Amino acid sequence: KKEKKEKKEKKEKKEKKEKKKKRQRDEDDEVGEADNSSAAPPEDESSSPKKPKKDSVTSPPPADKNAPCPGNRDGVTRLFIGNLPFAVDEDTLKSHLPGTLTHVKWITDKETGKFYGSSFVEMLTSKDAAAAVGVNGSELMGRPLKINYAPAREGDVWPPAKTSTTGGQAGSNTRRTMSEKPEGCVKLFIGNLSYDIDDDGIYNFFRNADAEVKAVRWLHHKESGDFKGVGYVEFWSEDACEKAAKLNGKTLLGRPIRIDWTD
Repeated sequence: KKEKKEKKEKKEKKEKKEKKKKRQRDEDDEVGEADNSSAAPPEDESSSPKKPKKDSVTSPPPADKNAPCPGNRDGVTRLFIGNLPFAVDEDTLKSHLPGTLTHVKWITDKETGKFYGSSFVEMLTSKDAAAAVGVNGSELMGRPLKINYAPAREGDVWPPAKTSTTGGQAGSNTRRTMSEKPEGCVKLFIGNLSYDIDDDGIYNFFRNADAEVKAVRWLHHKESGDFKGVGYVEFWSEDACEKAAKLNGKTLLGRPIRIDWTD
């Protein structure tokens, strides 16, 4: 029994390390793609962000933007914020942080679109950034935040051109443009799903659009067996598939479903 327990503990440690490495890779990659307008948007991002709030900053940066100040000798204005609540949105984050926040980049898993509970943000000035770092450890919606300086790497385009790279709730997605529909298509990819979803939930969801489901296939991580939050749905006819596709972006169990055509 002791040997089995040790093997189990080793396996769990290994899985945690791999997940941590994957998360770090995604966080590093996010910045490099932040302003790549020609690339397809990440799984859980909207292709048409909401309009910036009235307090968003669109004017040229102030002269003292990167001036050294107490607590911020390097004049950094880009921050990493971790341990965010999954229900956080841009307005909630702005109201919690002292100073003026000008850009938000939510960090999500590139395969599943799942929000990692972290983000990169840009503050108006180095003083604003220092003030935000000053509330490191403060609780937002019951979770103690991890806030630290995160200077952009050489060659990265930061901040991005838009005042908000996502808009709205973290990891959320309004209706996103679908790819070109294959001829005779009867199958759809579905993503950004709640981890409480099941077969009955999907059948009933599409039944409301008069689209009868033939089969559902969920995707799971090979090693852990954990649900990825994505899957495939097959319909009995092309007509039913087209009706179902119109539900792209609609809310299912509290999350906007991501739908796309697939062969």
